[in-house]
Amino acid sequence: MKKTKAHGEKGIALLFAMFTLLLVTAIAMGMMFMASTETSINANFKSEETTYFAARAGLEEMRDRMLPGNPNTLSPNMPTALPGGANGVLYLVQPGVTAGDITNFASNNPLVDDELCHDWGTAPFGGMAYHPANVRCTDLPAGTGWFTTAPSVAPFAASANPIDFKWVRVTLKRNDSTPHAVGGAGYLVADATQPAGNKLCWDGTSEVAAINNANPCSALSPTANPVYLVTSLAVSVRGTRRMIQQEIAQDPSPSVGFPYGLFATGTGCGALNLGGGAQTFSFNSSAITPPGVPTGAQISTTGGNIGSNGNISIGGNTTSVHGSTSSAINGVGNCNQGNGISLSGNPNYGTPNNIPVQNVPVPAPPNPLPPTNNANYGSSQTLPAGSYGNVNITGGTITLTGGPANSPTIYTMNSISLTGGATLQITGGAVVVNIAGVHQQNPVNFAGSSSLVNSTYNPANFVLNYGGSNNLNLTGGNMSFAVINAPNANISFSGGSTFYGQAIGRTITNTGGTSFYYDSSLSTPSPTVNNSPFREISMRELAY
Repeated sequence: MKKTKAHGEKGIALLFAMFTLLLVTAIAMGMMFMASTETSINANFKSEETTYFAARAGLEEMRDRMLPGNPNTLSPNMPTALPGGANGVLYLVQPGVTAGDITNFASNNPLVDDELCHDWGTAPFGGMAYHPANVRCTDLPAGTGWFTTAPSVAPFAASANPIDFKWVRVTLKRNDSTPHAVGGAGYLVADATQPAGNKLCWDGTSEVAAINNANPCSALSPTANPVYLVTSLAVSVRGTRRMIQQEIAQDPSPSVGFPYGLFATGTGCGALNLGGGAQTFSFNSSAITPPGVPTGAQISTTGGNIGSNGNISIGGNTTSVHGSTSSAINGVGNCNQGNGISLSGNPNYGTPNNIPVQNVPVPAPPNPLPPTNNANYGSSQTLPAGSYGNVNITGGTITLTGGPANSPTIYTMNSISLTGGATLQITGGAVVVNIAGVHQQNPVNFAGSSSLVNSTYNPANFVLNYGGSNNLNLTGGNMSFAVINAPNANISFSGGSTFYGQAIGRTITNTGGTSFYYDSSLSTPSPTVNNSPFREISMRELAY
C-alpha cells in the first residue's frame, strides 16, 4: 500500500506536551495557592486564639494579685476613685510597655487604650468625650496623674518571649456603665433611688449602687464590696488585637452584720428544726482574754439568736433558744397554716420576730476546682496549704496551720470526712477551707466520735465555705469554733455536742441535743482584710 508522509503534522506531539505542561503547572500553582491560603488562615486563627487566651491570662494575673494575701499583691494600689481622679485607674503592664504607649493615639500604635471612654455613661466624663458603641475612643482623662502602673510578674514576663497581653486595666464600675448598666437603660438617667454615676457594689447576689460615691460599699445593708471593671489588651506579633473585660467583686462575709447564730435560707416548713434538748446561747470571743472556751459569766443566756426565711420548728420540753427567734413568715402555730414558728411540747423559743427575707451571698465555686481523687490520712500530720481531693481522715490528728487575719491560709478540698475518732485541728491563726463537693452527696461529714479542735478559740479563724446544695453533717466538741457558710446546703448537727460560732444553710437540723453558742463578735464589721477570691460576675469581648 502506498503511504503518504504527513509533513504538516510535524511537531504536534511537542505542542500537546507543552499544553499539558501548562495545564499541570496551572493546577500545581492553584494547589500551592490554596495550600498557602489555608496555611495563612490557620496561622491567623492560631494567632487570634493565642492572643485571646493571652488576654485571659492578663485578667487572671490581675484578679489573683488583687487579693491582699498574694505575695505580689496590688491591693494597696487598687482604685479608690472613679477615673479622672487620683488613684482612679491602675494598669498592669508587660515589660516594654510604657505609659506613653497606653496614651498615644497614633494610628500605628496598637497599644493605646481606646476603650476607656465607653465605661462611663453617655456624657463626657473625666475629660473624655462620649463615643457610641463600636466606635473607638479618641482621648483619655485630662492631665497625667489619673493612672498608675505596676509591672507584670507572670511567668516569662521578663523573658525574650513574654505572654502576648500588653496591659490590664482595673477601675471601679459605675451604675451607668454602658452598655452594661445596672438595671438596663433606666439607670442611664438620674432617679431618686439609683442616681446615675454612683459606683457599684456587690452584695453577694446582685450589683447595687452605693449610697453615694463618698460612702464605702460596706455602708450598705446588707454589707457589700466594690465592683471592679478589669480590661485586658493582648496584641500578637502578627498585629492581632484582642480585648477582654470582666466585672469582678469579692463576696461579702455573711457573718458581718448578720446577728444570728443559726440561720436557714430555705423558705419551706422546718427550714430550721431544733429539738432533742438543743439549746442556743451567745458569747463574745473578742472579750475573752486569754482566748479560751467560754465559761460562767462569759456565756450569755441572751443573744443566742436563730432565724430563717422559712418556718422554724422547735420541739421538746428541754429545747431552749436563749435569744430571738426570727422568721420571714409571720406568726406562731402550725406550719401548714403559713406560720413562721411551729411548736411541739413546751420549748423555750425566745422572742418571736418577723423579718424581711434575707439574701445571703452564696460562696463561688473554687477556681480552679480541686482534684476529685481520694486523699486518705490515718495518722497525725500537718497539711500544707493547697488543693486537695476527697480528704478522708480516719485516725490521728490532721492539723491546718493558719495565717494572719488579713492573709488566712487557704485550703481547697473537694470534700472532707472525719471518722473513727479522728481530729481536725486548727492552729496558729486564720484558716479558710473552700469545698467544691463535685459528685459528693456529703461533701462535709464529721461523724461519730470525730472532733473539730480550733485551738485559737476564735470562730472567725476557721471559715468553711460551700456553695453547693448537698449535705453537711457536723459533730462538735468542747473546742469546735467555726463559721459554716453554706447557704444552699442542708446542715445537720448530731452527737449531743457543743459548737461555737455561726452556721448558715438552706436547712438546719439540730435535734440531737447540740448546744450552739453564737459568737456575737461576728456581727461586728471586722477590721481585717477580705481575702476571699474575686468572683467573676460577667465577662465579654470588646470590639476595640
